[in-house]
Amino acid sequence: MNNIKIYTFYNNKGGVGKTTLCSNAATLYAKKHPNTQVLVIDMCPQANISQFLLGGGRKGYENNQKLQSSFTRRNIVGFIDWLLKGNANFRTPKTSYKVQISPYNSYITNNLYLIAGDSFLESFSLALNYAVINPANTKAWLEYMTAIKRLCVYEFAQNQYENMVVFIDCNPSFSIYTQMALVSSDKLVIPMMADFSSLEGIKGLFMLLFGKYPSAALKKYADDVITFNKQVDSFNLQLPVIWEFVFNNYTIKHGVAAAFESIKTELNTFCYEQFQQFPLLFAKCDPSPTCITEWEKCYVSGIKDFHTSGKVSSSLGIPMFLLPNQSKYAMPNGRNVKLPTSNYEQALQEIEKFVDKLS
Repeated sequence: MNNIKIYTFYNNKGGVGKTTLCSNAATLYAKKHPNTQVLVIDMCPQANISQFLLGGGRKGYENNQKLQSSFTRRNIVGFIDWLLKGNANFRTPKTSYKVQISPYNSYITNNLYLIAGDSFLESFSLALNYAVINPANTKAWLEYMTAIKRLCVYEFAQNQYENMVVFIDCNPSFSIYTQMALVSSDKLVIPMMADFSSLEGIKGLFMLLFGKYPSAALKKYADDVITFNKQVDSFNLQLPVIWEFVFNNYTIKHGVAAAFESIKTELNTFCYEQFQQFPLLFAKCDPSPTCITEWEKCYVSGIKDFHTSGKVSSSLGIPMFLLPNQSKYAMPNGRNVKLPTSNYEQALQEIEKFVDKLS
């Protein structure tokens, strides 16, 4: 596993820009590291990142539908289906579940691959919940929770690349397939917005994933039931370390910026307090921060709002970093949209900084 690094993009709150950040990070990382195999795993039933990578808009949707309707179903549902048919303890799958993206989308580099998302993933939740509590197999939970990591090892072995970096886009729900993704990953990227709903989402993440409860009353409830974190401990599994908190889609308009900074300060303060109490939950930063300002330099990023450029990017399947190649784009409905680079230049710079921090 030394040659494989797995980043999961997750927040217990929806609508914080996980998919947009993950797609832009993965495509730019692949461009910057042509000798590394980059694999995107779409663990969200909405399959938005798959739609983007497979061509964007209707083209991406139709390409993903073809993958779903193929006999082998080379996507995440095909893999989960294979697991449920008695293969949870696998070492070598019968087939590869990834597809190379460049034949579907000429804007994507040849070293980027996708295990595509599928709306049927949500329908497998009940079957997975039953499968992991199999009384005839006490290791069933362990086998399912580590399946994604073992799949990454297998997929890595199918290519000539010396290294592989995996980007997993997760659903905001703490469903069982989300748990599988989290247990199989090494580093956790937490996108968030500067609002109080994001603060609640972060509190929920620390509680659900790490078993760190915001009150004694909640901890007392948890003491009497089986929780995800107790299962992780009982099987001596490693959870991902927190790599980065990313404030997504902020704006610099007067007034809005002041409100953003106020809520951002509260969010950062809470997260820094968690670092002070539970430093081992975070990726190592050298030197270790001794104040919140130093901590923010290690663990906090920001990505400015993409505005119109983001809509063009997702509709056409064009990574953000390639948009400056043209000043005008024809949308699927035939309408031309002008994109002054100055409108999204700062966002591009911040994406670049974020990707450069990935190691």
